[in-house]
Amino acid sequence: MEMSSENNDKIQNTTTAYSTKKMADKRQNHRHTLELDTEVHFREQYVKGMFRCRTGNIGLSGVFLPSEEMPIISKTDIELVFHIHTQADSTYYRIAAKVVRTAPDGAALVFCPEDDQQTQDFRHFLLKAKVASRQ
Repeated sequence: MEMSSENNDKIQNTTTAYSTKKMADKRQNHRHTLELDTEVHFREQYVKGMFRCRTGNIGLSGVFLPSEEMPIISKTDIELVFHIHTQADSTYYRIAAKVVRTAPDGAALVFCPEDDQQTQDFRHFLLKAKVASRQ
């Protein structure tokens, strides 16, 4: 059975896209698809501001914020405030972050925890957020 040239091109393009994505992925930890309401507080040399969005995916070391019109640039200092809304209460968590990559579809940020305790607290917050998202 002979494959058409068109099918070969589709297979090659799919393989190339997968390989390129794997090579470009420099994450140290696994990310989870989790949509959290997020406040993004940013400060640049002459501008200070805040906007709200939802996370696209999040892990212990970073987050992707999807947006077509991201008002922040690479290397901007950021404070993120993640919100969990449950029937019983509302919880939030603040953590410093830095923009490492911007793209037409959003921005990737890495977290800058102050110490190991803040990392552990964030781990517990993410667990609570995952549980709340299933309810």
